[in-house]
Amino acid sequence: MNRSEQFRRLVCTDAIRRDLRSRSVRAAGFTWAAGVADFVFRIASTAILARLILPQQFGLVMMVTAVTAVADQFRDLGLSTATVQRKEITHQQVTNLFWINVFAGVGIALMIAAVSPLVSAYYQEPSLTPITCILATNFVWGGLVVQHEALLARTLKLGHIAVVRVLSSIISVIVAVVLACNGFGYWALVWKEVVRWALLTIGMWICLPWLPGLPDRNTNVKGLIHFGAHLSAANIVVSITAGADRFLLGKFWGAGAVALYRQAYQLLVLPMDQLLGPVFQVTQPGLSMLQTEDSKYRHFYQKVLTVVCIATMPVSLFVAATATEITTVLLGPKWLECTGVLVILSLGTFIREPVRWSAHVLITRGNSRRYLQMTVLQNVTLVVFMLIGVRWGIKGLATADVMATYLLAVPITYLSLKGSPVTMGIFSATVARPAVASLVMALVVILLHQSLPSTGALAFLLLAGAVAAGSFVGIWMLLPGGKTELAGLVADVRTAVQRRSVVAKPVEPVAVAS
Repeated sequence: MNRSEQFRRLVCTDAIRRDLRSRSVRAAGFTWAAGVADFVFRIASTAILARLILPQQFGLVMMVTAVTAVADQFRDLGLSTATVQRKEITHQQVTNLFWINVFAGVGIALMIAAVSPLVSAYYQEPSLTPITCILATNFVWGGLVVQHEALLARTLKLGHIAVVRVLSSIISVIVAVVLACNGFGYWALVWKEVVRWALLTIGMWICLPWLPGLPDRNTNVKGLIHFGAHLSAANIVVSITAGADRFLLGKFWGAGAVALYRQAYQLLVLPMDQLLGPVFQVTQPGLSMLQTEDSKYRHFYQKVLTVVCIATMPVSLFVAATATEITTVLLGPKWLECTGVLVILSLGTFIREPVRWSAHVLITRGNSRRYLQMTVLQNVTLVVFMLIGVRWGIKGLATADVMATYLLAVPITYLSLKGSPVTMGIFSATVARPAVASLVMALVVILLHQSLPSTGALAFLLLAGAVAAGSFVGIWMLLPGGKTELAGLVADVRTAVQRRSVVAKPVEPVAVAS
């Protein structure tokens, strides 16, 4: 058996396509459970290390990560998504992409090491030079792991990825705690990151025993590189825009306004990310497998969009209806100025996430150029609106964000779905039911709030949460087709949990030597 055949058997997705629904639900479940475990562990480890390492020493490492975060946008060059998205991909194509990622990782590491004296000079901290150089090696590890992780995602082995990530975090924190207890100070934090990246790389290679060959000039990967370049450019645009709120508020209204706005933003975004992370992990490989099967593609996308709407629409309006209580419980009465911003931003996320997920159609069908163009349009529009809204402080900036979202919602969705099996009619029909159920749920919570004005914040949140969940499900089932759709979602989960064997005979992994 030659290398190409070995590789094809190793990453074959035929069996996955035949059982895609169950495998997707199981993969999302594994990812969600691991994400929760990792989140809890990170909070606990931060609490431990904060008692062993001085704040000033934490600050030194954070100064460097502010620099490496910018370079991280170039780490995989969008080639991991290119590997996942391609309907058929060969051993030699992935080999060439592997070496591109490795050379890019080494190049970024060398550039960061070269500018490390400038980082030290800027902050006037000589110790930042060695810290920067050591942390730069993580880009080398990152280059070595991009394609292995992409191939695992392509075959929906997200449980493997999740386990490796959690174990890497646990072991690296143990190393950091041991070093901190022995007086290593900030070096404990530095080596924690290096150990984590090294373990991630080793773990991914163990989970997918594929060995790349030598690069081959005769194997054309230009299309994959162009696809990845568009995605990388889009990610850079998004990362630059992500700091616009802090830059504008800090310039015109000071640090206090930045803190209020960002705290409100994080109260809303963190739970959304936690809920949508597992769905994101299965969406791209799932849709990519079905990109030439219109009926199955459309059905899978409708399922995903329904889950996204359930995870975001009711949560957004619940946060808007209980913003005062949420702020009081999670941040305390000193942060009540966040309440207005939280309400405004929640009204934006109500529609933003479903619209944003329409862009997955472009990515999974290989239209990365249009995706880049739309990303530029969205972010330029957002920045223009923010430049106007910042005149009215944090609420003005939040309102600008929401106005830009609603202004572009229809054109962005239309352009994302154009030419695909998913029509605007299908998208609207899928979104309508959770949107109506969420709006009625929010009205019920508001009426409950008015009837119980003196209830404590925590008690009201618990009561309102139960009432909101019950009313959302009840309204959903009363809407036309709602009961059938909800029963289908429950059946998908039940089938995935009960399924113990794969339809096709599993293929033993085969290491491919160079």
